[in-house]
Amino acid sequence: MESNRAENNIWAFYPLMLVPGIVLLLAPSTVETIMKFYHFHESLGGLLQVAYFTGGLVGILAITLLMQKFDPRRLLLSQVALLVGSLLAASFAPSYPFLLFFYMISGLANGILITFPGVYVTQVSGESSHHAQTILYSFFSLGVVIGPLLTALVIHDHTSAWRWAFRAPALLIIPLSLPVAFVSLKELDGVKAISRRTIRAIVDFNSSLFFGLLAALLFYIAAETAVSMWLITYLKEQHHMGLGAAHWVLTGLWLGLTIGRWVFGPLLKRTNPFNVLVPLSIAAGVTLLVAPLTNSKEAAILMYPLVGLFYSCIYPILVGYASWFPDDLSSLVFTLFLSVGAFGGAVLPYLIGLINQYVGLVVGMCSISVLLAGVAVCLFWLHPSVIQEKKGGAKPSGIESSRDTGR
Repeated sequence: MESNRAENNIWAFYPLMLVPGIVLLLAPSTVETIMKFYHFHESLGGLLQVAYFTGGLVGILAITLLMQKFDPRRLLLSQVALLVGSLLAASFAPSYPFLLFFYMISGLANGILITFPGVYVTQVSGESSHHAQTILYSFFSLGVVIGPLLTALVIHDHTSAWRWAFRAPALLIIPLSLPVAFVSLKELDGVKAISRRTIRAIVDFNSSLFFGLLAALLFYIAAETAVSMWLITYLKEQHHMGLGAAHWVLTGLWLGLTIGRWVFGPLLKRTNPFNVLVPLSIAAGVTLLVAPLTNSKEAAILMYPLVGLFYSCIYPILVGYASWFPDDLSSLVFTLFLSVGAFGGAVLPYLIGLINQYVGLVVGMCSISVLLAGVAVCLFWLHPSVIQEKKGGAKPSGIESSRDTGR
C-alpha cells in the first residue's frame, strides 16, 4: 500500500521539474546577450555552461550521501531554497567571475532537483521505470521549451535585461514546489553512498551493462547540451537570424523533444525500449550532420526541431536501465549515470565552442553528430550480450532482478 501511494505521488514532482528545465537553458539562452554585455567571445562564453555543469556534477555526486541524511521532502525543498538564492545572487553579480560562481551554485542545486526525482522513480517504479522516467522528464523538457521563450520575452532587445532572465525562474519555482511540501513521499531506505566497494559491486553485477550505458550517457548528454548551447549563436552568425527568431528555433528543438516523450512514452510499455532507442540515436546523429551542411536557414528551422524529436526518449530509456540493477544499488547507478553525463555536458560543449570560434560554426555544429555516433557504437556493443529480453518476459537476458536473487 505504501509503495503504491509513493508511486502515485510522483505527480508532485511534475510542476517542480518545469523550473530545472528552464534553468538548464539559461546559459544557451543568455550567452549571446551576456557576451555582448561583458564584451567577449565564444571561448569565455562557454565557461558559463562549464560552471553550470561543474556545479551539477558536484550536486549529483552528493545525492546518495544527502539521501542518507535527509528525507525526500527536506532534501528537495532545501535545494529549491538554494536554487532561489543562487539565481538571485547571480542576477545581481557585479562581474562575470561572480556570475560564474553563483551560476555554479545554481548548477549544484539544479543538478539535485533534476536527478533526485529520477532516483525516486527508479526506486518506486521498478520495471515500469522506462515509462515513468519518460513521463517525468517530459515535464522537465516542457520547462526547457518554456525557458528560451521566457528569456526572449524578458530580454527582448535590452542587453542588461539578462539579469531578469535569472530572476524569473527563481521566483517561479517557489509556488511550483508547494505540492512536494504536502504529499507523502516514501523514505528511500538502504541507499548506498559512492565508495570503492559499492562501485565494485555494480561492476561485478554486470560490467558490460554499466560501462556501456555510462559511455552512452556521456556522449548523449554532451550532444544534447552542445546543440542547445550553440544553436542560437550558429543561427545568428551563420544565417543572420534575429535573436528572437533564433530563440524560437531552440524552443522548437525542445518542443520536439517534449512531444516525442509524450508520443513514444506509451510505446515503451508495449515494446522493448532498446528497439526505440537505436533508431532514434541514429536518426538524431544523421540529422545533426546534415542540418549544418545544407547551409540553409529554412532547413535549420525545420531540422533542429526534428533533432529534438529524435532526442526525446534517448535519455529516459538509458537512465531507466538503472532499475535493472539490485535495489540497493539502483539509486547509486542512476547517480553515476547522471554524474558522467554532467561531466560530458561540462567539457565537450566547451570544446565545440572552441571549434566554432577557431574552425567555423558549420564544422562545429556538424561535429556534434560524432557524439551521437558514439552513442550508437555503445548501443551496438551492448545489444548482443546485454540488452535482450527473455521471450515472453520483461527481464533482460543474463540479468536477474534483485527481487529474483534476493539482493
